[in-house]
Amino acid sequence: KLAMVTGASSGIGEAFARELARRGFSLILVARRLDRLTALQAELGPGSADVLVADLGSEEGISSVARRLQLGGISLLVNNAGLGYRGQVVDQADENITQLVRVNLEAPIRLSRAALRGMRTARRGTIINVVSMGAFQPVPYLNVYAATKAGLLSFTEALADELEGTGVHIQALCPGNIPTGFQEVAGTRGSRFDRGPSMSAGEVALSSLDAALGGGPTLHLPGRLDRVSVFVQRFLPRFVARRVAGNLIKPD
Repeated sequence: KLAMVTGASSGIGEAFARELARRGFSLILVARRLDRLTALQAELGPGSADVLVADLGSEEGISSVARRLQLGGISLLVNNAGLGYRGQVVDQADENITQLVRVNLEAPIRLSRAALRGMRTARRGTIINVVSMGAFQPVPYLNVYAATKAGLLSFTEALADELEGTGVHIQALCPGNIPTGFQEVAGTRGSRFDRGPSMSAGEVALSSLDAALGGGPTLHLPGRLDRVSVFVQRFLPRFVARRVAGNLIKPD
């Protein structure tokens, strides 16, 4: 059992790595920061994990990870790497917007495609795309982030139908507010959103893997309050949902 986890150096990705190792998987850990990857590798024990340093915000980084996936042998892929930036779109740097689209949307699409060739031939395998609760409505001040996550949710759900009968299972994991390094990078630490209810990264990874490896549905909402939120949104005008989301994220 060999699994690859992107964004494995911290947060939800690191939690996935720990839980997969506990379940007996060998690992390929992907992230930009070699020091954190090697520290996690040492903690997981000799021979339990290989590291692959790659920046998924670059063409070179995506291509290097895709090449490893095309070699085959990987039965589970967790596309976890992601980032966001808070603020109005007009104030965002061009390079930030390019990076958001590449890391959050282009990379998981291309890496899923690279993994699927071997999985489809083997007629088994699992792909978990870490999406977000931000995929369910527009989010002012996290505008591009939410747009990429909505795109990833759409891609994953459509791919599930394309893979029907192949033996390959795919999951769109949609966690809510999880305390990780995301908040510091995105600039949402201390916002009204950040003060909301949350699960731990470990709880999210455990819930996701139980569902994905147990043949659960494509869409996985690990938090009870997240499931309630998605249900309630079905009955709300879209402008109400986006106003609520924007008020949670809007800088004070």
